[in-house]
Amino acid sequence: MPHGGEPQAWVLEAVEAYEAPLSRYARRLLDDFDLAADAVQHAFVTLCCESRERLEGRVAPWLFRVCRNRALDHLRRAGREHTLGDGSATSPHADGPATGAADDPAVLAERADLAALLRGLLADLPAAQRETIDLWCEGLTYRQIAEVTGRQEGHVRVLAHRGLTSLRGHPRVRSLVTHERTGVADAPAATS
Repeated sequence: MPHGGEPQAWVLEAVEAYEAPLSRYARRLLDDFDLAADAVQHAFVTLCCESRERLEGRVAPWLFRVCRNRALDHLRRAGREHTLGDGSATSPHADGPATGAADDPAVLAERADLAALLRGLLADLPAAQRETIDLWCEGLTYRQIAEVTGRQEGHVRVLAHRGLTSLRGHPRVRSLVTHERTGVADAPAATS
């Protein structure tokens, strides 16, 4: 532990900046709130033992990597390695609906429906694509995602492209993208 026994300011800044994104990421990996909290706590406790100079400029990918490794340890220990690949995680991606001028119940309901649709579509992606998109949505660069997952940066780019292409190919997502571009919604598709 750093000398003096007091947490250093840079560690507290890292906790403030990355606790929420790490928690969301760990919950999606583990689908268990308590295990996710343990993985996040482990990442920050481990950070306390590191020097700022050693991690300069790469604190985020380092934290995500440590958190990911702890989550994988939990999965192995529980004999649930399949959790990363079977699409069973159903935790919401966001912490909650946005507030403000868009508090119209219809808008909030539409956002909730869209969020549920996207969670379902993400769950259907292969595990590597889903994890890449999760990390990208948390604001990590392709280089940082490569560092977190141990993959080559080019492979991360391919995974992100394939995953996003798959998401864009869904009829409802295509209609939303068309609506955003033109301001006119496509005719609703017939449902059976």
